[in-house]
Amino acid sequence: MQFFGKKELRIIQLFEDHMVAVENTVKSLIDFLKNIENPDLDRESFVEKIRKNESDADDKRRKMETEMYLGAFLPNFRGDLLGIAESIDVVANKAESTADLIELQNISIPKEFIPKLIELAEKSLETYLSVKKAASSIFNDMDVANDLINRTEDLEHETDILEKNLVRTLFRKDEIELAHKIQLEKLIKKLADIADQAENVSDRLQIVIFKRRV
Repeated sequence: MQFFGKKELRIIQLFEDHMVAVENTVKSLIDFLKNIENPDLDRESFVEKIRKNESDADDKRRKMETEMYLGAFLPNFRGDLLGIAESIDVVANKAESTADLIELQNISIPKEFIPKLIELAEKSLETYLSVKKAASSIFNDMDVANDLINRTEDLEHETDILEKNLVRTLFRKDEIELAHKIQLEKLIKKLADIADQAENVSDRLQIVIFKRRV
């Protein structure tokens, strides 16, 4: 366990808080999908909650950045950590934009596709949770972080397979109009993009690990 001073421990806690806020944003998107069949669902109000979660993640990232510039960590690692936080924040942005797509375009999702979309979203969340653990581990155990990075890449690949299978199934449905298929395909890809961004975070983490081991 590496020793950190009070400033560094404060930044680490803010970093962790930010990652939890991002997690909550993705979870709220999944909750939205799980309730999408409810005829009484107020989509606009529900999506507004997702936007607030994303805004909370933004606020926590900015607070971390502000305190970081007060002198915690060495300059090189400070820049790396800020870059990781910004990349993690994009995960929340993608979750929010996915919810926006559903609400603003009032997308009608065929009942048979809802469980598959939820499965895809949950796999994307699993991918993010893996990289979240990897990011937490860079402060004290590089080997654990590296293992979790590899796990993140495996999960992103699993998400990619789910995405392709779902798109393939979608375009074989003759009863769905082409314009609707294209709209649903975009939704599928946006859900998978959450996992793709999680893998982008893992790439950044890998670079940091290489730099710290040199």
